[in-house]
Amino acid sequence: MAAQTAVSHHRAAIIGRAIFEHLRTTPAANEAADSSKAEPAGSAAATGPATTAAEAIEVPAGTTLTVRLGEKLGSKISRVGQSFSATLDHDVVVDGQTVISAGASVNGEVSFARPGGALVAEPNLQIKLTSVSVKNADLAVVTSIRSFGPTVAGKKKVGRIIKGVIKRGSIGCTFTASPEFCKDLIQKATGKEKEVLLADQSAYSFTLRQPLEIQ
Repeated sequence: MAAQTAVSHHRAAIIGRAIFEHLRTTPAANEAADSSKAEPAGSAAATGPATTAAEAIEVPAGTTLTVRLGEKLGSKISRVGQSFSATLDHDVVVDGQTVISAGASVNGEVSFARPGGALVAEPNLQIKLTSVSVKNADLAVVTSIRSFGPTVAGKKKVGRIIKGVIKRGSIGCTFTASPEFCKDLIQKATGKEKEVLLADQSAYSFTLRQPLEIQ
């Protein structure tokens, strides 16, 4: 009888110890399980912004881009299709936010170049912008074309008359024009008029003809 009682007490002690160990380890296991369940949500939250594409910003048509030339351009020294470099002279701001900072690299192209000469219109130079660097990427732009050296109406006809007079050796400006005016006509007819020249670091403004999208 005493032996059976001792065995019962021993079993009770073993069962009690097992229950104690179970109660002691269960909270930690539950915490680990909760942590493992919460981890994917946290991971998704962390990676969420990285996988979401940034909203594009649009610079509207009509926006002014003022640039400073990085080289000389001229009606005589430049050629059609020639590219040139420049830098943005002023920040481009959209809705109060600077989207292109001053100093950004800009590229342009000579659209038309004509030196002065006999029996032709005034020297003329036309340029436009082709791209602007934003976040280390060259974005194509479509801008207005700036023209320098407008044509004078009737120039060709005057040139032909003056050239004919020069050939006959009878030029003396005896008509009712001032000597200065006569000299200017002779220069235009003989191609000695002043060429169009845009200096290095001179600034000019262009207008966007199409919207520019920045990612």
